[in-house]
Amino acid sequence: MKALHIKSILLILTMSLVIVSCGNETKNNGEDSAYKSSTTVEKIKTANNFVKGARDLTAESEALKKLIPIPVETFKAFFPETIYGLPKTNSNAMDMAGATTGFATYGQNTSKQINIQIVDGAGEKGSAATGVFRAIKYDKTNTESNGDYSKVKEYEGVAVREDFDQGQNRYTLTLFSNERFAIKLKVTGFEQKDVWTIFKAFNLNNLTN
Repeated sequence: MKALHIKSILLILTMSLVIVSCGNETKNNGEDSAYKSSTTVEKIKTANNFVKGARDLTAESEALKKLIPIPVETFKAFFPETIYGLPKTNSNAMDMAGATTGFATYGQNTSKQINIQIVDGAGEKGSAATGVFRAIKYDKTNTESNGDYSKVKEYEGVAVREDFDQGQNRYTLTLFSNERFAIKLKVTGFEQKDVWTIFKAFNLNNLTN
C-alpha cells in the first residue's frame, strides 16, 4: 500500500500548477478550442483540489498539535478482553518517538485472528506520525490483481484504504478515525462484510472519554 505523504501532495500540487500555466502548447494545431478549454478547466480543477487538500491537512495538523497525548497506561487498559468472539492474546502500549501507540492481538490461531495498531495523533509528534493516514482521503490509487486488491473505500463517511490478500484471506484497513487516531486493522479468516463491524467493536470513543 502506498499512501500519499503530505510532501508528495505538495509536490504534485506544484507540478499541477506548472501544467496549468503551460496550457496545451504540445497539442496539434488542428485541435478545436472547445477541447482545449475543457482540458484546461479539468487541470485547474485538479490543481484546486490539491490546494484544498494541502490546506486541509495543514489545518488538521495544527489542531492535533494542540491536543494532549493520551497516557500510555490509558492505552494499555483500553483493549477489550474479547472482540468478535476472539479472546485477547496480547496487548501493549508505548511511546514511540513521541507518539503514543497501542496494539493488540485477538485469537490464538493465525488463520482466524484480529490485529490492531492505534497511534494517537495528538501533539507535535503524533501529528507528524499520522500524516500519511490523514492523507488517504486524497489518494485515488486503486489496484487489483489475481483476486488481491488495494482500494480506497468509504465506510460511514470515513475514507479507508482496504487491502485484501486472497491467499491469506486477510483484510487490512488503514484509516484516520475520530479526527485523532491512525488505525491499522488486520482481520484474517473473516468475510469482508464483518471487517467494518469488527473495527467499530473497538469503540475508540472510550479512549477519549
